[in-house]
Amino acid sequence: MSNVQNRVPVIQFVGYSNSGKTSLVVAIIEALQGMGIKVGVIKHDGHDFEMDHEGKDTWKFRQAGASLVAIQSATKTAYLEQGSVPLDKLIARMEEGGAELIIIEGYKREGYPKIAVIREAKDVHLLDQITNVLGVASWIELTNLSIPVCHVDDQEKVLQMMLVHREKFYENKQK
Repeated sequence: MSNVQNRVPVIQFVGYSNSGKTSLVVAIIEALQGMGIKVGVIKHDGHDFEMDHEGKDTWKFRQAGASLVAIQSATKTAYLEQGSVPLDKLIARMEEGGAELIIIEGYKREGYPKIAVIREAKDVHLLDQITNVLGVASWIELTNLSIPVCHVDDQEKVLQMMLVHREKFYENKQK
């Protein structure tokens, strides 16, 4: 899938379990928020997660068979949907919700621009398995790559990779 169909830029962070993706994404979100950019985030979970809590009203509604359950307060809204929603639909919902940039953690096989997070030398082969790589945030020194590489702790460089992509995305949208 191409990000050209989207109204806002989408960037994936991919890597193996415990590579540091979430910590890096959190730092990037904080930086983008500080720049006034409204960020949407989609996290892929390879397990069957549970956001609701047993015994709570929304949990009881789902247990009774409701396919869609929402809970709303003065400061936030949660929407639970039974079944898996395709990634493109989740992205569209985030766009409709006002996201100005969408970060996806995971979904290695998707075609959106990616920043690969590499923790160990044995994980470098990931770069041969994914497409559309903007750059690499690595715990180890990597040389001889034709894409930008920085240390995982250099969030400023990761942010710059993202901002360059964001700028190109909007330039291409105007063509």
